[in-house]
Amino acid sequence: MKFDYVVIGSGPSVYRFLLGMQNSGKKIAVVEKNRFGGICPNEGCEPKIFLEGAARATLTSMRLQGKGITQPAKLDWKELIQQKNKAMASFLNNMQSMYEGLGATTIKGEASFVDQHTIEVNNKKITADNFVIATGKKPHPLNIPGHEYLLTSTNLFELEDTPKNVAIIGSGYVGMEFATLLSAAGVRVTVIVRSGQPLEGFYSQHVHQLVDEMKNSLGINFIFNTNVTAVTEAQTGYEVQSANGNLGTFDKVINASGRVPEINALKLDNAGVEYSNRGIKVDKYLTTSANNIYAMGDIVDKTAPALTSTAQFEADYLSALLTNKTTEPLRYPVIGTVTFTFPQLAQAGISIDKAKEDSNYSIKDIDITQGDFLYAGTDDHARLSLVFDKQNHLVGAAEISQTAVDDINALIPVMAIDVDPEVWKEKMLMAFPGLAYKIRTLI
Repeated sequence: MKFDYVVIGSGPSVYRFLLGMQNSGKKIAVVEKNRFGGICPNEGCEPKIFLEGAARATLTSMRLQGKGITQPAKLDWKELIQQKNKAMASFLNNMQSMYEGLGATTIKGEASFVDQHTIEVNNKKITADNFVIATGKKPHPLNIPGHEYLLTSTNLFELEDTPKNVAIIGSGYVGMEFATLLSAAGVRVTVIVRSGQPLEGFYSQHVHQLVDEMKNSLGINFIFNTNVTAVTEAQTGYEVQSANGNLGTFDKVINASGRVPEINALKLDNAGVEYSNRGIKVDKYLTTSANNIYAMGDIVDKTAPALTSTAQFEADYLSALLTNKTTEPLRYPVIGTVTFTFPQLAQAGISIDKAKEDSNYSIKDIDITQGDFLYAGTDDHARLSLVFDKQNHLVGAAEISQTAVDDINALIPVMAIDVDPEVWKEKMLMAFPGLAYKIRTLI
């Protein structure tokens, strides 16, 4: 079989890429070894956000008990998982036909490069003028005794029986969000953190506040500066061991220690594609060291956050480049990121921690539960931090609150368009009493 483009992987970036390549007249194939749609809709952000809505409502009602709520909600984990499966089944079943509807030939199987113009799938050779690698990342394997007892996010999204107590190894997005979801279902959760701080990359002050709230409000236990060395099967569950001894016995142990590039099976050396343990190396046009092979999404070795939004942005750019709609190099926009914990953390633009070390920036820390702000949350200690440059333009923002994602999204246009503060106040009146309105005099 011969194609103009073969895309390896089928995540959200591939959908955007195929949209951009419509009417190009190019013959395109999409090769996927697992489920079409990739991680995000199958075992990532889409099922997570479905579960998060119910978990947040449950936790909010618990927080408001005695403050106008007499009977807090109780989350039924088994029913929630069943509803998630029902809601997403038709969408996931249609992903492959959706790609075919966009003009692609779909091929199920694992791809590996034979040379710069050839891959092998299911013992058959497929040739193409160009390739796009979009295989993303997979859960980081923990090569410790007892690793076979560990669950991943994939297993948890299908777990109908509610465990009584769970250990989560890792404290990035996945670990912290799962800790929140499970605690809403009444599970006793222990988070084992390799370093002294979860969620590296988020504003450290907000992270420490989040940990305190998760401890005090949700009853989550944190064990810091600890590496798990083994997991052993016991009569009552699974014992988790560290260099300092036994950390406890748990019904389930979840490996949320991070994600690594889905790269090994590709045999990139055969095609002359350079890579590292962070992913595939690309230039400012998403071109690899082989000039007919491109990469996009989480598989790319990049400093931009590995998010669905950045993957789709790269796909839009790459399809525009390959259809001669642009000749410019890729430039990332202002990128918002959020963790759906309770409360949420969200941020965009210049990092607050980095800004504190640079005299070119000034920072305003605002308690948005006090005075005129009157944060309409759940009696949280919500805070917003803003970064300004020498011209007093907003260049960074971070928030911890129950509505952090919406508040930060409202500020991204101010940073992205580089709005003059006076123009902001003159041209826009946000809805009152939303936070975006109340901080208009501060921007």
